[in-house]
Amino acid sequence: MEIEAKLSDLRLQQAKETEQKAAFFGEHAGITCDGCGVAIIGYRYKCKDCSNHDVCENCYDTHLSGRVNNSLGKQVISNKVEDHRFALHKDKGFTPLAPGLTEAKSARVKPNDPCSCGSNKKFKKCCGAGKAA
Repeated sequence: MEIEAKLSDLRLQQAKETEQKAAFFGEHAGITCDGCGVAIIGYRYKCKDCSNHDVCENCYDTHLSGRVNNSLGKQVISNKVEDHRFALHKDKGFTPLAPGLTEAKSARVKPNDPCSCGSNKKFKKCCGAGKAA
């Protein structure tokens, strides 16, 4: 029973972390990866110890495997893995791409659409009467 409870707690924690991580998935306008040079679309990882060091998810995975990818040489950074602490990051130029993170626009009711009140009349002749479209 104790193992099942721990497993359940672990699943809840993983689901929460996945949901929080999804908030960082998107297009980071004007930001390129310092490792491979591509525009960052997806997850952006920013080094907490360097003044301006951003990497994409692929280069972050390389970092986790024990290598620092700086093949472009755009800036002088340490090649030691232990000198970098990356965290997910987004700023004002961020556009989310994960589903459900943007507000859906409400559908505009057109004058000739059936009224939502169930009267079987057109919207403009029922609840929409007297409203400017």
